[in-house]
Amino acid sequence: MRYSSHILILILALNLSACATTQNHHDPIQPVNRVTDSVNDAIDRVTLKPLAQGYTTVVPKPMRTAVTNFYDNATYMNTVLNDFLQGKGGQGVEDLMRFLINTILGIGGLVDVATPMGFERHDEDFGQTLATWGVSQGAYVVYPLLGPNSFRDTPDFITSTATNPLFWAGLVVAPYVTIPITALNYVDKRAQLLEASTMRDELSLDPYVFTREAWRQNRNYLIHDGHPPAPAVNEDDDWEEDDFDSEDDFESEDTTDSENDIDDLDKSGSKENSNKEEKRNTSDNTNSTTTDTDTDDNAMGSNLKTRISLSSAPAAETAESSAIAAAGSEIVVAGNEVLQSEATDASKSVQASEAIYSIYLSSHYSEIEAAAEQGRFTKLDIQTTIVPVTLDQHVWYRLRASVHHDRTEALSQLKIFKSRTGLNDAWLEVKK
Repeated sequence: MRYSSHILILILALNLSACATTQNHHDPIQPVNRVTDSVNDAIDRVTLKPLAQGYTTVVPKPMRTAVTNFYDNATYMNTVLNDFLQGKGGQGVEDLMRFLINTILGIGGLVDVATPMGFERHDEDFGQTLATWGVSQGAYVVYPLLGPNSFRDTPDFITSTATNPLFWAGLVVAPYVTIPITALNYVDKRAQLLEASTMRDELSLDPYVFTREAWRQNRNYLIHDGHPPAPAVNEDDDWEEDDFDSEDDFESEDTTDSENDIDDLDKSGSKENSNKEEKRNTSDNTNSTTTDTDTDDNAMGSNLKTRISLSSAPAAETAESSAIAAAGSEIVVAGNEVLQSEATDASKSVQASEAIYSIYLSSHYSEIEAAAEQGRFTKLDIQTTIVPVTLDQHVWYRLRASVHHDRTEALSQLKIFKSRTGLNDAWLEVKK
């Protein structure tokens, strides 16, 4: 039952986030998966979870540890096999020695004597082996009773069963012996997850997507032996610094409408001067804040609209907006982050018909956090896309709601999104 080892990552994930999510291209059969997940959860709540709670209440911790050690050791030959299949000969020999030491000296694996001797525990399976061989992950799938998996990881059911001595013992030992042993294995695994699953249910708005993203990140972590590569940056977010079009480039009616939209946004701007990115970045970025003054606004007068500020928001930038400014990008409209362009050259103006306006609802420190927030938007019937952006050597994960080619339309849609989500720090970004 691979479900247990994957959800353990939720404890770490929940330290980074407390929200929800939406679909991605790794989950093409999400409707079916959600139904299966709901059925699994319902069965768990009336069977395994109560048994696990009773198990942890009655059985002392040292005894539970011994039971866990026994089942971990009994299934460890799967790790040994896949060590060699992945070309990790040295690790394979060490893991084989670990298995033999714990089996012989550890009383069948009840006591882990190999770890203090320097033989660390590893976690390898056939899904990771296929990944090292270049096989793509395929679709995410939730199996009845077995939980999260993928098409690439599915064949591990075969190798893990074939290398499990308890399976072969079940062919020759009476069922009244093997069935309780198998049941105890599942109860023990579920008991290890009680705290993690409770935290997930209480803190995440969409447990399904949160579990999916946690599972995917954990698999990526295991495949790369704890050193996963940095996520690729979307080329669509290579923003360049540009100024807003001059008023002369617009018809007077369009200009008036746009300015009214901006005034409305000014009045509804966020009064909070913090967000997730500002909280998590170092003080090195806070020194790059820029302040709009009345003189600057008057100087812009009737010539160029190069900056749009929120009258009710403090004149400070977040960590991400500071980094974007250093990279020569421009955020056009933001709730609690306003990035101001210093360019005054009218030759840099871009025609409205040539600009692309993207509406972003939020920015997050981790992909799990972004995926979690996606769930809340999904419940509001707002489809979003996670867009990774590298700033100050850290990858931020933004939630993009829509893309427009008309500025007035984009401003209008931004106000709608703010009203529906309650996020005053949503912003509009422009790209040539």
